[in-house]
Amino acid sequence: MEQQEIIVKFNALQEEGRKIEEQIGMINQQIGEFQVLLLSLDKIEEKGEILAGLGKGVYVKSEIKEKELFVNIGNNIVLKKSNSETRKIVESQIVQLDEVKQHLLREIEKINLQLRFLVEMAEKSGGGETG
Repeated sequence: MEQQEIIVKFNALQEEGRKIEEQIGMINQQIGEFQVLLLSLDKIEEKGEILAGLGKGVYVKSEIKEKELFVNIGNNIVLKKSNSETRKIVESQIVQLDEVKQHLLREIEKINLQLRFLVEMAEKSGGGETG
């Protein structure tokens, strides 16, 4: 394999790795948001009040009058769920996100192996020309 070809493949793999790392970052952010949501569900059970977000970082202290929650289950379909049912949904979503994250981490490992292989090839082909 020629040096130029190695460089092109190396750059392509680096770019692919960068994109995967961005996806992992977004997944970590989503997992963090779900974990905060779980804490909020705990507070509903404990205190009966929460800080409700109005948007753009503005919150209002709210008393919980009804224990059932309205949960968007997808396609803008909203269903009433209990706190425990909601917790199970959120925990399931965290598990699914973590599985995707683990898959992406394995992809990063494969890319790193390919990058090391290309570096070795570049060193060998470069070393052969000077010997």
